[in-house]
Amino acid sequence: MKAPREFMPVVHRLRTWGLMMGGLGLLGSILAYFYDREHFYPSYLTAFLYWLGLALGSLSISMIHGLTGGGWGRTIRRSLEAGYDTVPLFLIFFVPIWLDVTGIYPWTNPDYVHHHEVLMRKSAYLTVTGFQIRALIYFAVWIAITLFLNRWSPNDERDPDSERARRLQTASGVGFIAFGFTFTLACVDWSMSLEPLWYSTMYALIQVAGQGVAALAFAVLVITSLQSYYPWSRLVTTSRLNDLGNLLLASTMFWAYCSFFQYLVIWSGNLPEENFWYVHRLSGGWQHLAISLVLLHFVVPFFLLLSRTIKRDRKYLRGIAGLLLLMRYVDLYWTVAPGFQQDEAGYRGLRVDWTSVVTWMALGGIWLTLFSWRLVERTSRPIYDPLLEGESP
Repeated sequence: MKAPREFMPVVHRLRTWGLMMGGLGLLGSILAYFYDREHFYPSYLTAFLYWLGLALGSLSISMIHGLTGGGWGRTIRRSLEAGYDTVPLFLIFFVPIWLDVTGIYPWTNPDYVHHHEVLMRKSAYLTVTGFQIRALIYFAVWIAITLFLNRWSPNDERDPDSERARRLQTASGVGFIAFGFTFTLACVDWSMSLEPLWYSTMYALIQVAGQGVAALAFAVLVITSLQSYYPWSRLVTTSRLNDLGNLLLASTMFWAYCSFFQYLVIWSGNLPEENFWYVHRLSGGWQHLAISLVLLHFVVPFFLLLSRTIKRDRKYLRGIAGLLLLMRYVDLYWTVAPGFQQDEAGYRGLRVDWTSVVTWMALGGIWLTLFSWRLVERTSRPIYDPLLEGESP
């Protein structure tokens, strides 16, 4: 696979739109930070987790492919690598959260903690210093995983049992364990602790599943958009699209399974210290987002992806991928924002602010710009695929 200069105009357009979107969003985010901070942080944290999810989801899918192999992964491998190459960027994006931990998380308020015995038992873990140190550890582990995966990234070797392939498999296995452990704690720190009286052992797994759906959908969107250009004109066959459609179907089902069983366990237990999380998200207008998630994040994609014809059609598959990317943001907003929207009288109703748009644009525009640059660099590296050699896959 040589650097395909044919698709450079497409990349340049993406980069231009990314810069424009990022610039306008950054200007709006700065204004929101200084003049509407109450609504800035819910929007910023949601946007941060959304774009980070695309990078970490790409990382997790790359490790799955490193463990299992398969033609489906070779089709989207370079797109996934360009996605997880952006992980260091989120160290910069994390700075606003790092600087204002006490303004975001209620467990930093001593009076709030002293009024809840359960938080006093968690106080050794929930500290500002611990929060910040752990964040550095998470990023260090994730960046280290990307470096090892890059070192043993597939090249033009034909032997699936080569030393390089075995080392990639080992790095993927160890990396997946390290990723699972660190991301679980990151979920606790960054989003679940917004409501520190509540906990769920399935929470992190739901987020991993959501990241996987979003990253896979984004990779499908990229390769179907570039299908007219080499090497994707050779790699993106109807058979490969069918495989990727099946993976989208499976990942969507896994997300729905985890989400439903968290709800089922909490509903059947009916304990006040657990069910309040859903009570707040199923009233005050938030129930409309919950219904949209059931319908548009699961039911509609599920039945569409059952069709072999739809999975083999790039336009339909691209549309489904776009829908799943949109609903991933809705899912995160429904999960994160209610944790902020509470006062002495209780939780307030659904409200979507302009800050949600500008923060999403700011982080997304910068991320897309970096992604487009890494995609060009990654695609210039050779990778063996029977379809590129004119052989049977």
